Amino acid sequence: MKIRVVTLQYSEGLGGFPEEDLQAALAGKEVLEVREHFFVHGGKPHITLVCTVGEEPIKNPPRRGEKFPKEEPDKDLPESLRILYRDLRIWRNDTAKAAGIPSYLIFRNIQLVEICKTLPKTKTALKEIVGVGEKTCEKYGDAVLNFVSKVEAVSTDG
Repeated sequence: MKIRVVTLQYSEGLGGFPEEDLQAALAGKEVLEVREHFFVHGGKPHITLVCTVGEEPIKNPPRRGEKFPKEEPDKDLPESLRILYRDLRIWRNDTAKAAGIPSYLIFRNIQLVEICKTLPKTKTALKEIVGVGEKTCEKYGDAVLNFVSKVEAVSTDG
């Protein structure tokens, strides 16, 4: 195994992080683990990815310009919770757009999945999700708990 560390700066033009440096660092190797760290430097969002990669190249890596197929983080959720996940993503994306910030600064997709799995009933329970802190709960906790309470009400009514 080898470790690759890549830091990417958010691109307003792309509406995300450029992938070229990441693809070059991984060079078709199998990614075994990724740890991420978001931070703001010079007023611009950055992400550092610490990737553990295998020694052997993967079979049939994407060609230059192609992307790896994205795995949907909600794929293991039951249909009723996929609806909650979709609604939370729409809310998060709309909220981020209105605030003029990247959506991941509110919640990452994996955090939204965890909200769907745990269905927190309080801000204290929401803060138990990795990466959700006090300020996030203060700003967005009531909205998230409102979405969750609607799912709870539907599941107990039906």
